[in-house]
This record gives sequence, structure tokens and C-alpha cells, in this order.
Amino acid sequence: MSSGAARDGGVAGGGGLAPGGIRLRLDSGLRISGDGRTLLGGSPGRLLRVAEAGVPLIRAWADGTPVGPAAPHRKLARRLLDAGMAHPVWDPAEGVTDVTVVVPTYARPAELARCLEAVRRTAPGAPVVVVDDGSPADAGIAGVAGRFDARLVRHPVNRGPSAARNTGLAAVETPFAALVDSDVVVPDGWLHALRPYFADEKVAAVAPRVTSHGDGAGTGWLGEYEAAHSPLDMGPSPGLVRPAAIVPYVPTATLLVRMRAVHEIGGRFDEELPIGEDVDFEWRLVDAGWNVHYVPSVTIGHEHRTRLRPFVARRRLYARSIGLLERRHPGALPAARVSPALAATVVLLAARRPVAATAAAAIGVGVLARQLRPVVPAPVTEAAHLVAAGLPVTAMGLARAVGRVWWPLLVPAAVAVPRLRAPLAAAVAAPIVTDWWQAGRRPRLDRYLAARLLDDAVSTAGNWEGSLRAGTPGPLLPAGTRRR
Repeated sequence: MSSGAARDGGVAGGGGLAPGGIRLRLDSGLRISGDGRTLLGGSPGRLLRVAEAGVPLIRAWADGTPVGPAAPHRKLARRLLDAGMAHPVWDPAEGVTDVTVVVPTYARPAELARCLEAVRRTAPGAPVVVVDDGSPADAGIAGVAGRFDARLVRHPVNRGPSAARNTGLAAVETPFAALVDSDVVVPDGWLHALRPYFADEKVAAVAPRVTSHGDGAGTGWLGEYEAAHSPLDMGPSPGLVRPAAIVPYVPTATLLVRMRAVHEIGGRFDEELPIGEDVDFEWRLVDAGWNVHYVPSVTIGHEHRTRLRPFVARRRLYARSIGLLERRHPGALPAARVSPALAATVVLLAARRPVAATAAAAIGVGVLARQLRPVVPAPVTEAAHLVAAGLPVTAMGLARAVGRVWWPLLVPAAVAVPRLRAPLAAAVAAPIVTDWWQAGRRPRLDRYLAARLLDDAVSTAGNWEGSLRAGTPGPLLPAGTRRR
């Protein structure tokens, strides 16, 4: 399709209808009952009951049939999309003329030149705005921008990434903008692949996957770790971006935005946030009723920090942002999001209390069965399946919280109480080994272990520091799941 096929004229919600002609990919974690009428999945997880007439539609869409023009069909498709039970599939645009590329930078002439060369090669007709955030006069930013025919806007002093992005967005005259960091290299076809998502008038932003780029990718112990476990890489599965989702945020290393949606939330990033401003920006879009999509089928290259001091400083800063974000978005960033009954079951099993653990699991089955009874033919059986499937997920969630948040409290307890040592060691080790095994670029285990323990220690310190400074205990405590 061409870019003109998806003109921006909508408001958040898109009339409650998905665009006709869209193709859907059902989420890999979606469970559909035997009669096809009960759907369980999405992110955050929820249960959806559809009418009999919707069953053949969902089956056809799963086989690749586009959504038809009829309003009931488009309404059902919208429900699936908004629940995260299905993801949009679009063909690349034939031409893109309505997106302005905004590149904020500070004293990075070589990186900027490499970035703009890739932008001009892949999107030759796009307007480009370079925001120089107060670089020294001899940095050469103006010369680089001029060489690639980019409009230059300069801050007299350094004001930070939020202010630079805001200045760039204020200069945009097209319906859409692409925020691209200067240390990013975009691949061929990136803009043509991402632009069609805005054919859905409810979509405010679209982000690609961020992977390692450059000579530092995968070299050295920290380079290997960043390539395998970067906080900017949100993984291989598509998803809606929202709190408590599998993809709770996306980095703004590259982010396409609908300017109408940006203006609706004030037209700017929060310049008072020293870090985490991208997450806050995305969640404000979501709170306003818009959708933000993560599209990992498009990947961009980003230079990661592979030297010790910058690595530690950046990880600490990321973790400190959690407290500030919790103040603005209460309940969005708990240490773990778990069902109380399942959490109790896991803890009791770890404490070698099988009878009590069975009782806790039975309570969980009973509570869930009562919730499922109005919509599921065999609620107890279905609840038992869900509890059984949820136990390993809950165990891993609690284990991650131990390694990233709670270990400063639990290690002294384990020293005092010997029987806690084995469960604590297992909780620390399980996420590390699992993540190493699942890494796309699997580094040497000893190097990965050293970097991961450093990462966890720095992140724990930053999380506690940020939470205490912000005066909120939310990121240090667990929270219950919210099933819709």
C-alpha cells in the first residue's frame, strides 16, 4: 500500500473499528476453547468471549484472510487487537512522503554522519531535522547536517534528550515523525515497513527491535552480554506496549509517532525526567486511549555501552528511573506481578510444605473457577489448567524479583536460616541460566555470569535508590495480577 492510503484524520479509538483489509496474526500465547468462542491470552492476560458468528472469522483471519469491510467484522478485529490477542500484519508501503525524520544529537559527528547516511539511503525523500543539543562549536555538527541536506536546529546549551526531541517534534510539519537517535543505523526498508501501521487510526506510535551494531557488538565480556541481554532489546515477539504487558515499554532509539497523538498529550516529552522519559511518553499515549505497537520484524542497529564505567552508569540510571515512573504511573512497576494464590503456592513449595502448597493451589483454582463460570463450560477443569500453567511463570517472576530487587533482604535471612539458602540460590540462578540459554547470541557462560551478576547488583542498587528518593515503595513490592 502507499503512504497516502492511511491519511491521518482519526482520533484515538478509530471509531471502535479496525481498518478493513488489515491482516491479523494471532498471538502465539493465545488459547482458544474447543468451540472457538472463548479466547484466553493477550497482554496483560484476559478472557474474551465471542459470539458464534465470530468463530469462523477468527479461523479465517488466522489462515491469512484479511478483515472484511463489514462493521461487525472490524469491531471483532478491534477487540482482538486491543486485547493483544492478535497483531497487525501490513505489506510495506510503496512510498513514504509524510514522515519527518528527527535526529537529536550531542557532539557525535561521526555517529551522526553514519546515521544520516543510512537515513538518506533508505528514505531519500523524507524531510530530516537534526537537533544539535548544545554541542561544542568545533564538533562539526552543522557541517554533517549540511552534507546530508538536513535542517539544523541548535540549542545554545545542552538541555538533555527530552528537550532535544521536543525541539525536533516542534519543527515537524508532516502528519508523522520518526525519532532516530544519532547512534542508530536504520536498515533498508525500515520506514516502508513501519509506516503502514498508522493505517489503523488508533495507533499512536510504532517501534522496531533494537539490536547491537558496530565493532563493539558481541566483543569483550560486556559486548557479548549486551548483544545477548540488552535492556533496549524487547525480544522477538510483537506486542502492544502498556504497563503490565509482556512488552511494557520500547526504547525511543527509533520511534515513529503520529503527530496528532503527540499533540493530544501535550506535544512533548517530560523534560523533568532525567531518564525514563521515553517510557513516560509511551504510557501517556496509552492512557489517552492510543495504541503503541512493538514490531520486531524490523530491527535497527544501536551502539551499546561495552566499557565498564559507562555500562554501570547507564544501568544504574535506568534502574533509578523506576521510582520516578512509579510516582507518575502508580502500580505500573511492581517488583513482581503475581497471583497471590500462585505466589503462596510457589513459596510454600520452596519451603518444602507440600500440603500447604496444595491447599494454596486449590484456593487459586476455586477463585479462578468462580470467575470463569459464566463464560466457560468446564470452569474447574479450565482453572486447574491455568493454575498449573501459571506456576512456573509465577516461580520465574518471583525469582527475577529476588535477583533484581529483594536479595539485599533475603541474603542476610539465608545466612541466619540455613534452610533458606538452597531456595535462594535457586531463585538467583534460575533466571540467569534461563536467559543465557535462550539468548540469540549465546556468550560464554562464565563471561555472561560475571556481567549478569554485575548488572543485577547495579540494577538492584539503582532500584532501591530511585524508589527511596521518589518516596514510593511500589517498585520494591509485589502486586497482584489484574485479569480482565
